[in-house]
Amino acid sequence: MLAVAIVLPLQVRGEAGAATGAAAQAQQAGAQSEPSAQSRPVARQPLAKRPAGKRRAPSTKTTGPKTGSTAQARSARAPGAIRVAQAAGATQASRTAQAASSGRRPADASKPELGPPLRLRLDTRLHEAHAAISEGRPVFGSGDRLSGRPGRDTTLEGNAELRRAGTVMRADRISFYEADQEVFAFGNVRINRDGNIFVGPQLSLRLDSNEGSFESPSYFLAMYNGRGRAERIEFLGPERTRLTRASYTTCEPDDPDWLLQAQTLTLDEGEGMGTGRTATLSFMGVKFLALPVFAFPLGDERKSGFLPPTLSINSRTGFDVVVPYYWNMAPNYDFTFYPRLTTKRGVQLGGEFRYLQPRYNGDVSFELIPDDRETNETRYFYQARHAFSGYGGWSGGWDVRGVSDDNYFVDFSRSILASSDRILPRRFYAARTLGRDWTLLLDVQKWQPILDARPGPYERVPQIQLRQVLRDVHGFDLDTTIDATQFVAPTPTGPEGWRIFANPQLSWPVLRPGWSIVPKVSLHATSYQLDRNIPGLEDEYSRVVPTFSIDAGMVFERPATFFGREVTQTLEPRLFYARTPFRDQSQIPVFDSATTDFSFAQLFSENTFVGHDRIADVNQLTGAVVSRLIDPGSGAEQMRFAVGQRIYFSDQRVTLPGVPPVTDGRSDILLAASGELGRGMSFDTGLQYSVESKKIPKFSAQWRWRPSEGRIFNVGARYRREEIGQFDTSWRWPLGGRWTSMGRLNYSFLDSGVDPISLIPNERGMVESVLGFEYNACCWISRIVMQRYTTGVDTQTTALFLQLELKGMGRIGSDPFDILRRNIPGYRVPSVDYAPASRYFAYE
Repeated sequence: MLAVAIVLPLQVRGEAGAATGAAAQAQQAGAQSEPSAQSRPVARQPLAKRPAGKRRAPSTKTTGPKTGSTAQARSARAPGAIRVAQAAGATQASRTAQAASSGRRPADASKPELGPPLRLRLDTRLHEAHAAISEGRPVFGSGDRLSGRPGRDTTLEGNAELRRAGTVMRADRISFYEADQEVFAFGNVRINRDGNIFVGPQLSLRLDSNEGSFESPSYFLAMYNGRGRAERIEFLGPERTRLTRASYTTCEPDDPDWLLQAQTLTLDEGEGMGTGRTATLSFMGVKFLALPVFAFPLGDERKSGFLPPTLSINSRTGFDVVVPYYWNMAPNYDFTFYPRLTTKRGVQLGGEFRYLQPRYNGDVSFELIPDDRETNETRYFYQARHAFSGYGGWSGGWDVRGVSDDNYFVDFSRSILASSDRILPRRFYAARTLGRDWTLLLDVQKWQPILDARPGPYERVPQIQLRQVLRDVHGFDLDTTIDATQFVAPTPTGPEGWRIFANPQLSWPVLRPGWSIVPKVSLHATSYQLDRNIPGLEDEYSRVVPTFSIDAGMVFERPATFFGREVTQTLEPRLFYARTPFRDQSQIPVFDSATTDFSFAQLFSENTFVGHDRIADVNQLTGAVVSRLIDPGSGAEQMRFAVGQRIYFSDQRVTLPGVPPVTDGRSDILLAASGELGRGMSFDTGLQYSVESKKIPKFSAQWRWRPSEGRIFNVGARYRREEIGQFDTSWRWPLGGRWTSMGRLNYSFLDSGVDPISLIPNERGMVESVLGFEYNACCWISRIVMQRYTTGVDTQTTALFLQLELKGMGRIGSDPFDILRRNIPGYRVPSVDYAPASRYFAYE
């Protein structure tokens, strides 16, 4: 075999046209053993595309004497010139020795001139992109036989190969025409362009522009694991390819389970988008979808076009079909229009507009049913959210939502939480920093109550708040809040009016290694100016309540061994004392106060109420002990145990209407434990034990096991006396083979009381159940998920979700992922990561 090295640009020496200089040998060796240095990993911005920075081609200089005709010399310097090196090793060595004996250094053609710096852009993944094509890019070739005219054309026959950075071509015969940089290949043609492989009988290609055509080829796209055949392929540049009468699949080529066939198919890797015309999609040999015009993403970038339709079956809407259209209006805003057809309710129109700017962002969405077949009414939902900052120091936004009727979410939502929403916000707010320490808040809050006969919260129209936070002023911390709010009652007879309060708090934190103590004093001064009140009560009130507290804690630690593992164990006792004198507040209206839930988070608070209408009279001491097990190497917490209780030195007299006062001398005991058990197992438990009644009024426990990716098993229980008592388990677990099971079972074992979240009377039985199966066939995945949840007394909603995912193409059917994420803690939507294979893998 005759080894042929095609190198450019170089000068010729002698009639045989043998290349001279150490540069020829270096480039020849590089062609056989290494990829071109012109290609390198480059980061690209996924949304805002800009042309990559260009650099000049390295200049190659030789110092040997010039021989040959003027035409030969010119052609040696011309772009894309081809020169042949035939067994010139001995001659080359003698010339190098002569240069050394004469005191001359051999030419160093490997030092490039420095060009302008490369402009790099960030991307979500690391991949490679070649530098811009330049006139100095060398071309290497090899074959069993060589013929041609120097400087004009060259033909390689028998195991012919032509190589240029980013492109490798093999065929029985390859002809290269230097002037036009055009290549013709015949017989068993195989071309590898950046990992994408095309095989066929005949090819024509311009190397300078990457334009050409391929007859009757098959192809493989390494980045997307896609393959297919075509009657003809046209290369329209480095990143665009057009296929005629083409097929595409990500399955094995012999008998693909799914196949896309199109009259024309254009793949634009620069835009990350594929488009086609007159196409059909078949699955298991059955054509089930005709597409006159369609587009699909080649990666994960946003593109305008129709999204895969979603289909589901719901007991309240019937057969449900949504065909969304996505409009990528700009890199920073878009619009999705999703018409929806349901057999029981009729046609529903919906849309969502999203926007993002450096100083503001938000979204606007709506749903509209012009004529509900079940209720014969127009029904709708709307939502507008906005947040801004940086306007002269101002920040803020709004959150406005509304529905046409109370049962809208019951009829059209897909979760028990959404269907049990009882109030919708309508809020506008703005905040500004004044100086270094003060913050101003302006707030307007209104509500739309739904699904509840009880009145909604008070509206704040408006709320004006000033807050100052000073830290370490001669060792003291000062936190001051001044608030003026006008409350509007949700009922025609409720009290309403202005409430103004000031709440300064002064503390002296003493923090030392191993211990801390924080004494604090505060004052709560409040004034009420009521426009309407309960008959018989006054319209003006004022109240001043002081509070003193002291918080002290210590931390001890020691090395220990826990189940054979070296750990650091801590012992952290803490005492908290609070004293607030009694002030009669029975005549004061209740605008925003409520009793706090008794927990570790509330155990060390001074006020047992939230809000500012009730300030609890307290004379109490709280004690707690926490012990932690810490990994000495990483500092990560492995286990935590805690116990706490509160001692009352006097009875509590300040209460909310209808709530009895606290007269026990001590509170319930709180117990908590959490930790990591290893091998993906963790737990979290909490218990409230009543010393007086010897009962457990509240309990919760969760156990999680995630041994590996795609394996999740959760078990939990929660109980609150007369309110909620439920067992809960959820999972995603392989069943063997290609099958995976996923689901959730939420069972209520109480038959009395009312659920505080959904406000549905408790009944023994299943509250919500989700059961699904997934079949993964490598190039496609099918999912079926069924959901059933309670929406009222003797009322339940059932939904069925069917989805077919064709890997590399898209998902068809109903989307079950939102249901699975909400019901299975730790569940993640499976994603196809288009990580391109490096050219160093299976390098040709």
